[in-house]
Parts: sequence; structure tokens; C-alpha cells
Amino acid sequence: MTSIKYRVQLLTLRLTMQKHFASPESLHRQIAVARRNRDFDPPRHVRENFSMVEHEWHGHPVFEMAPLGRRPNLHILYLHGGANVFELGPMHWNFLAALARRKDARIIVPVYPLAPEHNWHDVHAILKPLYAKVARQAGDGTLVLMGDSSGGGLAASLALELAEDGQRPADQLLLLSPWLDASLSNHSIAEFAADDPWLGIEAMREAARLYAGSDDLKDHRISPIYGNLEALPPTQIYIGTHDILYPDCVSFAEIAYACGATIDLIYEPEMFHVWMMFDMPEARRTLDEMAAGLPTRPAVAFAG
Repeated sequence: MTSIKYRVQLLTLRLTMQKHFASPESLHRQIAVARRNRDFDPPRHVRENFSMVEHEWHGHPVFEMAPLGRRPNLHILYLHGGANVFELGPMHWNFLAALARRKDARIIVPVYPLAPEHNWHDVHAILKPLYAKVARQAGDGTLVLMGDSSGGGLAASLALELAEDGQRPADQLLLLSPWLDASLSNHSIAEFAADDPWLGIEAMREAARLYAGSDDLKDHRISPIYGNLEALPPTQIYIGTHDILYPDCVSFAEIAYACGATIDLIYEPEMFHVWMMFDMPEARRTLDEMAAGLPTRPAVAFAG
């Protein structure tokens, strides 16, 4: 049985976020609002309770957060969601703080370029060399490539590109409610639309069109489900059944498994898109499970 907090969050999503994804027109209106109120900075409580360093990478901000007084051996490159058109926000930062409290980690969070001002070429041009830099800094430590929603699809496509380039693979690819097929061409998706309190199919297709530019939505660098999934590093996918992205996550896992990839699909009945980021017992249970499954060596304490 779901919690009271879950039911409150479900109603809130239907009354607020769902309207932003009700149609392509409503998506464009919300993008315009978001650009006027652009704010991706970590909330005050995150800055005060974690070591936080901000620097610039190819003209875009990158944040690095870590527990105070620790030198973690777990390094996470985190790619935020937002349908490729919205910035990360307090929800992402609160989630990352909750994860970091459960597992000592250095978390690198790039504020990468968004559509429609940019397309996937611009995003990959920034993230591929950033990944290489993080991998060098990680050294013998554990490296996790992680993302939610569109950031999950981006993480998966980046992992496939890195394999093609012969770069060091991540020790784990962790995908949270990932968007793995930008074309949303799976006919089963329509069966899940009524239960999804957040995402609308046509608005998501419009976001995908903006991100892809003139390129084919089934290019594996945009939709990783069409890539060589045999090349995936060990992968975990978390997805809820009240999410229009659920069918593609199942298909992705089936294809990857058939290719011989190491993949684990964790699906939660009745959970909506990125439920693990919300304040409710179901999210905390998922966070505990997720943190326990992260590969890492013991962190090192230090003075100063």
C-alpha cells in the first residue's frame, strides 16, 4: 500500500507539473518561464553541509560536492534531467544531498547546455572531455556515471560513445527513470499515459525534436536504445510503472541482456517519474537500496 505522502505528491504532480507537459505549446510556454527565472545554484542547506566547489568548463558551470572532512574514493558524474530543456533545480540537489549522506561520494554536476538554444552535439562536445577529466581524477577510485530522466538517456548514450572511443568505462552506469528512446515510438507507451501524472507524450516528442535538431531521433547518440548495448558497463535502471518511459526501459534491459551486457532493471509498481527524488517513504527506501548498491572503496578521513 502506498503512503499518504505518495498520494499527496501524486495529486500535486497532476495539479502542477502535468500541465507543463500537456502539449507542445504548454512546453514552450514553460521553457520561456524557465529562461526568465534561470537558477541552478545549490540551495543554502546543501552549500552549508557539503564541501562545494564551482568552476567553469567550456563556458558552463560545473559543481563538485563532497562530504565535509572526507576524501571519497567514489566519484559520480551526475547528469540531471529536465527533458533536455530545463535546468536542474532544488529537487536534484536535495536528492544528491540525500544520496551523499548515505554514501561518501564526490559528485560532479555539470550545468550543460540545453535545447532549444543548443542541440545534442553541443552537449556531447562538453560532456565527453569532462568525463575524461573526471576519470583521470578518479584514478584507482570507483567511477559511476549517473543520470535521471533525459540525463539518464544522456548518460547511457555517453557510455556507448565512450566505448566506441576506447575510453575507460564507468564502473557502474546508474539510470533513474531514464529516457532511452527520444522517438517515443513504442506503441506500448500509450497504455501507460493515463497513469503518468507528469509526462505527456506529444510534449516530450517536441522536447526531443528541439534537442535532436535536424538529426534522426533514432541516432543512438540521442536514443541509446538503438546503440550497441553490448558495450554498456554494468548498468542499473530504476523505473516506476506509472511512467510513460517504463516500456522503453523494459525493452532496453531486454536488448542489453540478450547482447550479454550486465544489466539490472529495478521497477517499482505505481511509482511515477523520478519518484526517488520526492519526500516520501517510498523514495527513502529506494535511496537506501541505491546507495547500498553503489560500488566503492572506504572513504578516507582527513584534517583540514
